[in-house]
Amino acid sequence: MIAQSRHRIVLILFGLLLISISYFTARHDSVALITQYILLFSAYAWLLFQKTGWNFKQLIWLGIGFRILLLLATPNLSEDVFRFIWDGRLWLQGIDAYAYLPNDLIKTNPEVSEKLFKLLNSPGYYTIYPPINQLIFVIAASVTSIKGSIIIIRLFILAAEVISLITLSKLIQARNGEAKALMLYALNPLVILELTSNLHFEAFVICFLLLAIYYLDQNKKIKSAVALGLSISFKIIPIIWLATFFKKINLKAYVFFVLVALAIALVTFLPLLQTSIFQGGGASAKLYFQTFEFNASIYYLVREVGYWSKGYNIIQTAGPLISLIGFALIGLYNLFASKKTSISERALWSWFIYCLFATTIHPWYILPMVALSVLTNYKFPLLWSFLIFFTYLGYSANGFSENLWITAVEYISVISFAVFEIIKGRK
Repeated sequence: MIAQSRHRIVLILFGLLLISISYFTARHDSVALITQYILLFSAYAWLLFQKTGWNFKQLIWLGIGFRILLLLATPNLSEDVFRFIWDGRLWLQGIDAYAYLPNDLIKTNPEVSEKLFKLLNSPGYYTIYPPINQLIFVIAASVTSIKGSIIIIRLFILAAEVISLITLSKLIQARNGEAKALMLYALNPLVILELTSNLHFEAFVICFLLLAIYYLDQNKKIKSAVALGLSISFKIIPIIWLATFFKKINLKAYVFFVLVALAIALVTFLPLLQTSIFQGGGASAKLYFQTFEFNASIYYLVREVGYWSKGYNIIQTAGPLISLIGFALIGLYNLFASKKTSISERALWSWFIYCLFATTIHPWYILPMVALSVLTNYKFPLLWSFLIFFTYLGYSANGFSENLWITAVEYISVISFAVFEIIKGRK
């Protein structure tokens, strides 16, 4: 009875902290934000280490319940959702969202919401979100209130998360794992805050990747390829996971698998081929690799060498080059990885390599690894899901200033733990 009471108290505390962070804490209120996250993650860790008889159904409902608590929250750690709604409203007004910068459009189109414009975090950049995302934006923007649009988007995210939890439970059972393993993802604070609360579309990336793994386990290769193609449709970067399926099926089947996945991804682009998707989206993609920098690892080291040798920031040349090296290493890793290495493990390491060589890593970028860690023996993504939240310390009421000491501690800790797990696994 005492143990059960403790669990209830911790679960209530967990829920209250989720509510407090999502509804009442500003991003720039660093002390309150980080203190609450430490307490939230401590509650999560405590639950993980308790010997309790959770079953899969209980954990699925528990995960859903905590996410539903945030149904009415307005994202407070990211303004991306306001660009989602902005794009959706443009399409509904017959305006090509890819063709115009918000800065320019607000001057010539007074019917565009000024209130929404003031909430945008990147009015000087073209939208970069793929067509399948834009469809959800349009559906969300069909209601007049911003809050209503946010709730509609959250319902889509919740649906993806429910599918992820159910699929993960099936994958764990197929691997004879314990139900408690599902808690690693179902109650992970970063997962809940960044997906359900702050509405990042990695929820769909994770959902369809897990389905791709599940269907391959069932030897349903076409369904697996379709699922992976949909994952790519939501955020192009998952295209790196095409390499993870190499050697897991015979060469002929693999070629067909890749073609089906790419065809599905391309089909989702067809409805907007007549728009400015390649001009506007391409311009923003170029900026992503040549201008944006946040919480990077290898790139920051290269940047320092550039400052020392050239006297200026070499991101315009170094950014794309480092990314290309990362993609090449992902290909080489999957080419030489043992045939016995599971899809989950290969997908995890492929995403880790991508993150190490990227110039920008926001907290929600690492979430696919958190999901994949449930299906492998590697748990360093869980440590990362704690440490990466400290990057929010750089925000203030006046803007953002990155603390490179926090970045250094983050990457040294995560990479060290990953190396330790590799050595431990080999022994």
